[in-house]
Amino acid sequence: MCGFTGWVDPKPAPQSVLERMTSALSHRGPDAEGLFYQSPIALGHRRLAIIDLAASLQPMKLGQNVLAYNGEIYNFRELKKELELLGHKFLTQGDTEVVLHALIEWKESALSRLQGMFALAFWDGETLLLARDHLGVKPLYVSQIADKIFFASEIKALLEHPAISRDINLDAIGLYLECQYIPAPLSIFQNIQKLPPAHYLRCANGIVEQKKYWTPAYHPKFELDEQDAIDQLTAHLRRSVQSMLIADVPIGVFLSGGIDSSLIAALTQEVSGEKAVLFSIDLGEEKFAARMASHLGAIYHPLSITPQDIIGALDDMFDEPLGDQAALPTLLLSKLTRQHVKVVLTGEGADEIFGGYSNYEKRLKEAPICARCGKFPLSFLYQFMPMKLRKSRIFKAMSRPLSRRYTSVASLFDREMHRSILKFRTKTSLEDLAESHFHACDSEEYLDKMLHIDQNLWLADDLLAKVDRATMTHSLEARVPYLDHHLVEFGARLPAHLKIRGSDRKYLLRRVAEKGLLPPEIITRAKHGFVLPLHTWMEGPLKPHIDDALATLSTRNLFQPRFLKKNHHATRLFALFALELWFRKYVPTFKL
Repeated sequence: MCGFTGWVDPKPAPQSVLERMTSALSHRGPDAEGLFYQSPIALGHRRLAIIDLAASLQPMKLGQNVLAYNGEIYNFRELKKELELLGHKFLTQGDTEVVLHALIEWKESALSRLQGMFALAFWDGETLLLARDHLGVKPLYVSQIADKIFFASEIKALLEHPAISRDINLDAIGLYLECQYIPAPLSIFQNIQKLPPAHYLRCANGIVEQKKYWTPAYHPKFELDEQDAIDQLTAHLRRSVQSMLIADVPIGVFLSGGIDSSLIAALTQEVSGEKAVLFSIDLGEEKFAARMASHLGAIYHPLSITPQDIIGALDDMFDEPLGDQAALPTLLLSKLTRQHVKVVLTGEGADEIFGGYSNYEKRLKEAPICARCGKFPLSFLYQFMPMKLRKSRIFKAMSRPLSRRYTSVASLFDREMHRSILKFRTKTSLEDLAESHFHACDSEEYLDKMLHIDQNLWLADDLLAKVDRATMTHSLEARVPYLDHHLVEFGARLPAHLKIRGSDRKYLLRRVAEKGLLPPEIITRAKHGFVLPLHTWMEGPLKPHIDDALATLSTRNLFQPRFLKKNHHATRLFALFALELWFRKYVPTFKL
């Protein structure tokens, strides 16, 4: 795991700028630094050594080809054998050199062959290729200014270049207020974009093209009986976990005590044949993680968190606003985990692949009602309804076509509130982005559409962004077994009744867990991540910090004056708090 940055610029800045940009990523790679500066290309790399510890330094060069890469490719040994048969010679034992040879041999078509998580920059002497993995586990930010392309694993590296301005993207702030994160391709800055998951950007002779190289196919559906489906899913999970245990350093598992992370912990211990090393937040009364650790006989490291710990972690907030309350406990848990291991497996992705959220169940139940009400001119009448009715999930859903119902559940500060709470107007809404992913899904089934939207929005730009930034802040590599893209492809083609059956969500995953892997109380436990009593703390030890942040935020002229004086529930309050903390760190003088 690593971080990289660089540019293609016919009139480049001095090498000292590249050095500053690379240094800004030192937390992503404390083990080694490498630079390649040969106009028009510049590449800087920081390495966190996981495989082939003494070699595989980057940027890696072969002839006129050079690669800077962040991630892990779990099928690199198989690809290496294939490339050797084609005449390629290797000098190292790691995956970086395999990726380099694969790109030399197959160019961008190599991307679909890579099984793992990655972001990369590849230069062949004439063409720059930037790419991001299938599900967006690893980040990549890009800025295009005239005939120049700048890129980095994190925004903070780009901000070290004098050509990159800190002009704020107001559309991004509007989206953040809707959903507590900033979805791709936007970033918080006007001239910086996220490269979306499963995309590559190719730049040659001043011509830039961006394409998607992979999307899961939801059809045709598998024709499986339930036992065959259980057996196949179990085999896919074991294969994925086993592939992600390849490392020359110690590995642990994040454990929340729910079914997703508990399954990963159980399979890690089963596949490795060694006691799993587990890390979790001690939630006081609820000891599900401790019970799971005891069930496995695993090595268990719980972390207790106090309000003072939260206050101490605020300086490590990420380089984009993120209003997910789980970001802070994940950040603190990563710090503890790094004291014991260098790699951790996590449970992200199971809900978005196998149908784990209660929202899916609710939307499936309300869809027939909305269809019957579609005969009425509700979409027209909705705008004249009292705000109390407009906030109703069912009325909001009935007023919209199926493709635009995503925000009937997902909004933090509803888009329709913006006119009364904001002093600016935005063009892009969460509904717009969700609708584009709705139509990109090849299935006609509503559940598949919802899963596809969440994989591309919520999963990619909230959950995975949170885990990547939290772990890499402390030089810890996070791997995500549920997001092996072959496992995702298998999940996509499962029929809906194997994902949600009545009120039984993640149906098939639970049946796998029942085969002796997990105790019954874990299998039946309601979804519960790393959640802290922030509401209580915000009314207590954190209240002075919250009040101070809101007072400063009110001076930035983004919000109507009365809005910030209202009593907001904890989720909204934390999102506003996180926004102001971000302003203070990155653009302290900003005012609209």
